[in-house]
Amino acid sequence: MSSRRDVLRQGAGLLAAGSAAGVGALAVRPGADAEDSSESGEDSTLCRANVLVAGSLQRLASEFGDASVEAHGSVACRRLLEDGLRDPDAVALADPTLFSGMAERVTCFATNALVVAYRPESVAARHDDWRALVADSDLSLGRTDPERDPLGYRTAMALDLAEGIDVESVLARTDVFPETGLLRTLEAGGIDAAFAYRNMAVEHDLPSLVLPDRIDFSDPALADEYAGASVELADRTVSGSPIRYAAHARTDRGREWVRALASAHETLRAAGFGVPEGYPKEKDVRDAESENQVSKSGRSSGAS
Repeated sequence: MSSRRDVLRQGAGLLAAGSAAGVGALAVRPGADAEDSSESGEDSTLCRANVLVAGSLQRLASEFGDASVEAHGSVACRRLLEDGLRDPDAVALADPTLFSGMAERVTCFATNALVVAYRPESVAARHDDWRALVADSDLSLGRTDPERDPLGYRTAMALDLAEGIDVESVLARTDVFPETGLLRTLEAGGIDAAFAYRNMAVEHDLPSLVLPDRIDFSDPALADEYAGASVELADRTVSGSPIRYAAHARTDRGREWVRALASAHETLRAAGFGVPEGYPKEKDVRDAESENQVSKSGRSSGAS
């Protein structure tokens, strides 16, 4: 049983890597050479928006306009931009603070919630409570890397906010996957359950167990409680805050794509996202950063 699961995990990981590499090849070259265009000699990519998005937006992003989509964890997307390895028309990430230093204002267009998704064929289906599922040592769990995407650090903070959970123990026995491959690994049987966003479970048609509002980062009214958890990353400390998705346009093509994405309320809701009243909403990145990101140098030694 364990050897088959290892093979499935490896196979799903290679599939995810191959998929990301294929999409990335399009995004590095937003304007293809003439020989790559149609037989008529027209370059069909000239009117195509080249967009870089959070892994949880990968499927949805392609539904708006003629877009070439590349998806990674939001932190990984930021690093690609910082290193000058990508020059997209628009960027959409799962945490507005990640635009700090790259944009002054962003468009907040959706919210989300953390859930625990599972395979209906797995023994995980015998649990109707997320705590019991996580505590079941017979089950294999998956999550994402906090250094690569907000889903990873929000998972760690949710466990920290939950009472009676041995956070270090749960994290230690939970396998780490790229955001774009996490639920594909789950579907393939490589793991039994995974900490994911609600929209990811909806898009993959997987059942999920909801987490309490006070730890799923879905309720703006609980912002003060969310702020009680934090995670140390390599370059900064991130504090908990309500999940918000934000986009920034860098070209005219990008502005058209962002406008289409941010105004598609029903499409977003059907995909499992939340769209609060008043969205889309323009937000100053500095305000967002001050809400849920604290520099290591300014953190008190007694913080946890």
